[in-house]
Amino acid sequence: MDTAIVALGGNTLSNPGKRFTDEEQFKTVNLTIKRLLKLFEGRKVVLTHGNGPQVGDLYLQQERTKKEVSPLSLHTCVAMTQGQLGYHIQRSLASLGISGATIVTQVVVDPSDPAFKNPTKPIGPYYEEKKSEWNMEKKRGGWRRVVPSPKPVEIVEIKEIKKVLSEGTLAISCGGGGIPVVKEGNELVGVDAVIDKDKTSSLLAKELEAKELYIVTDVPYVYQNYGKKNQEKILEMSLREAKELIEKEEFEEGSMKPKIEAAVDFLESGGEEVLITNSENVIKGKGTKLKG
Repeated sequence: MDTAIVALGGNTLSNPGKRFTDEEQFKTVNLTIKRLLKLFEGRKVVLTHGNGPQVGDLYLQQERTKKEVSPLSLHTCVAMTQGQLGYHIQRSLASLGISGATIVTQVVVDPSDPAFKNPTKPIGPYYEEKKSEWNMEKKRGGWRRVVPSPKPVEIVEIKEIKKVLSEGTLAISCGGGGIPVVKEGNELVGVDAVIDKDKTSSLLAKELEAKELYIVTDVPYVYQNYGKKNQEKILEMSLREAKELIEKEEFEEGSMKPKIEAAVDFLESGGEEVLITNSENVIKGKGTKLKG
């Protein structure tokens, strides 16, 4: 039975433009999982997920309450949102009669990765104005906080993920791209960053020799000139075309660019097909397809 990686964008699991209650969060997750149900048939599946909206909100809570309680680190917030979203996904799967297990996953990064000096990963809500105390970038919905997003090097719990799959259970792992850690001798030490979940999903796909990678985001296609009057959807993209568009800086940092980079990396390492689309279209096979 072939293995597929299904990478759910953090924005498909909530709406970063709105305040969400816990139950509203579950309802959104549940809707997404129901839309993906047929993907789980006839193949081994690992679900990964982003956490940009969730980890940003949780990190903001730490800062706003630090006068009363000691704030938690960003990497601990990544771990907590892995558990939070894994719990909601497991609830949804259970209601559909599917066995799922969340594996809190650490991912090794390089402490000298240049990403630590160049934050690009958006987290948390949008703001109308730039806040001077944070690194922020202007996005289409307003200003958004950005944090370092180093490249994933090694998935620490890969053996545990393989074991869960071998038992016929759907694995939920590498949430939020994984908890970023660095190696210091025999120890793993957390660092403040948010790894891009699509790049970690590509690394996971290589480790599991997966044939298919589904990147589920909040848009139905990859577009050229996205957000402009001459915006044009891309139905299919070859490996060569994807590389050329990356070179031309066609895609936005922290958004579509890492998805295309992850797709390229996956195909170059032996993967057969990548589909980038939204949750409504993924079962229909509609979206942007990439092949080697």
